[in-house]
Amino acid sequence: MDKNQKNALQSEKNKNSLLIPFVIALIGALLLVATIFLPFASATEEHQEYLQKHSEEMYAEEINMTNEDAVTISIFEFGRIYAAAISLERYVDIAIACLIVIVGFALLVALTTLFAVLKKAIITLIFNLLSFGAFQIIKWDFEDRGVLPSSSYDFGIAQYACYVGIIAVMVGAVALLVAKIKNKKQLKSQNANIMEVVQ
Repeated sequence: MDKNQKNALQSEKNKNSLLIPFVIALIGALLLVATIFLPFASATEEHQEYLQKHSEEMYAEEINMTNEDAVTISIFEFGRIYAAAISLERYVDIAIACLIVIVGFALLVALTTLFAVLKKAIITLIFNLLSFGAFQIIKWDFEDRGVLPSSSYDFGIAQYACYVGIIAVMVGAVALLVAKIKNKKQLKSQNANIMEVVQ
């Protein structure tokens, strides 16, 4: 096997070593995206029965949400509710603050996903941690105001998807970073060997 073939083989191995960490990070990032649309609040059993019994009644007329739709409410839908509250000048200060944090979380998740796709491990880690921080602020705010958990709603599956996503992105990004460092060291070693042969 000549040097060109060896280099090509090593290059292929390097690419393969990045594949699994990349896939893990990407799956985690997609789970974070799903967090925005999965149920963040799920109606308690008693409240769910009430909502389903009066399913055609409006829960949030401003966004055309019926009681049936309100059995589970996503972060995205909460954002729509707060945006509607601002336009109707209801609880404006609270609504603006909540909407800013929700939009901030969505933006950070989008950036985490973007840099995961681009295989930028360090930047992915940074935005992943910022996404986690933003999600914790959202969760704390809902708890502090008594929105969740309450007699009507508990936290839904979105929080679990978020935590799994955060961990997956972190594991994938760290593994990707380690693989990149190893590949660089191997490349330097190859270049050094080539220089020795040339000399």
